Amino acid sequence: DVMRLHLQTPRSNRLRFLAGQRVTLGIRAGIRDGTDVHGEFSVASCPCDDRNLIFHVSRNDRRAASADFSACLFDGRIRLADDVSVWGPWGTFVLENSSPRPLVFIALDDGFAPINSLIEHAIAVDAAESIALYWASAQTGGQYLPNLCRAWAEALDAFSYRALVADELPAVLGANIALACSDVYLAGAAQSVGPIADALLATGVPPAQLHVEPL
Repeated sequence: DVMRLHLQTPRSNRLRFLAGQRVTLGIRAGIRDGTDVHGEFSVASCPCDDRNLIFHVSRNDRRAASADFSACLFDGRIRLADDVSVWGPWGTFVLENSSPRPLVFIALDDGFAPINSLIEHAIAVDAAESIALYWASAQTGGQYLPNLCRAWAEALDAFSYRALVADELPAVLGANIALACSDVYLAGAAQSVGPIADALLATGVPPAQLHVEPL
């Protein structure tokens, strides 16, 4: 249900972006009548490699503006070596590099894409003494890159990872008294992140320390 799309830029025209930002992807050859198709997606890779760009594209994209691009990818109209245009980047879902607080990342389903970028960047620049990742899915086992998350947890002493069913998330977060002293990054479907953000604020997370990316 989620495809990993890898784009490689020309050596002389790389994309300079901040971890957690978004771009618009566009194709022309993907549609037989030549119509341009565009979709907005978070970059899932680290800015440390600005030539190789990774995106997580959902088969059932909820956003009308991105659904056609997703359909072209899944039905094979986007093929190896096809040209894909990239516009951007933009977005403010980025790390506060000067903050000394621990980092807590909360991904809801394919909201893991910008979280993936933020975590890779945080690890690369040693941005925090500790990193916690909660990845909640609507169904058991819906985390589509579990081995990557386990590898981070096994390789880094100060990294913790929990895979959850979405219904478990509020209780688990409510029991974490350290959230109020952390920078919290939450990403997922727009209709899902709102209630979680409200719950985090109710547990004492200061608004200035809560960063939300509705997709």
